[in-house]
Amino acid sequence: TSIRNDLNSGTVQNASVYRLPVAVLPPQNLSQRKVLPSDAEVQRLRNIAKTKQKLQAHALCHGVTSLREDNETKFIFDPYVGGKPFGPFVLRMRFLRTQAVLRGHTLPHSVPTRSLYREYFEDAEDHSEQVAPFIRSVAKHLRAFLSRKHQCDQLRESFAEDIRDFQAANQCTAISFSICLKDEDNKEQITISIAMIYDIDGERPKPESLKVSFDPPNTTEDDMESLKEQCLVFYNKRLTEAVVGNEFIVSSEH
Repeated sequence: TSIRNDLNSGTVQNASVYRLPVAVLPPQNLSQRKVLPSDAEVQRLRNIAKTKQKLQAHALCHGVTSLREDNETKFIFDPYVGGKPFGPFVLRMRFLRTQAVLRGHTLPHSVPTRSLYREYFEDAEDHSEQVAPFIRSVAKHLRAFLSRKHQCDQLRESFAEDIRDFQAANQCTAISFSICLKDEDNKEQITISIAMIYDIDGERPKPESLKVSFDPPNTTEDDMESLKEQCLVFYNKRLTEAVVGNEFIVSSEH
């Protein structure tokens, strides 16, 4: 019987009737009948799918996943900052009864990983209760550092001709720079110097840490108060957004 003729006529028979290549024939030990999964198997597959969705959602929201490999648990950090992926960074731990041992990591030196480990585990009797808050704290410190550094890089790139005396010290927790502004009324230029302090796990400046000064110093009191009030936006926005969204008139077009 020709399979071509049967295909054309719509009367295809069982594969065993035709002389087909062995590669396309079903295994001899398998039944030709389709076996439907039981209700329990369907429920198990549904539960597995839901668990995978939850893990994917957790990874997207928190940027942290974990896996067990070579008697170690690896926590993998994949943070997104400014819409860009950073990482992966890996932290390795081994669990021995009630103890969690830090084996190593690839996190930046700016993240105080070992200090945080001592903070959470040194005096804890049951280490298992400290793992989750420890990992959350590490993730927060990592994201904060990457965010501060990304903001600094973005600000310098966006306003390369306008930003002067830029400094980012102590893991980008002490940031200062100057911007040249132009007064619309008298066309004079004013240089405003901004300095701010960040917590080691913060992405925005510490409250009341923002310092503003002006050159020339004979700027009117009203102008100084107005500019200082405008600078409060740095507490709530990223550095570049604060400069662009403010009413500053920067010397070049952006």
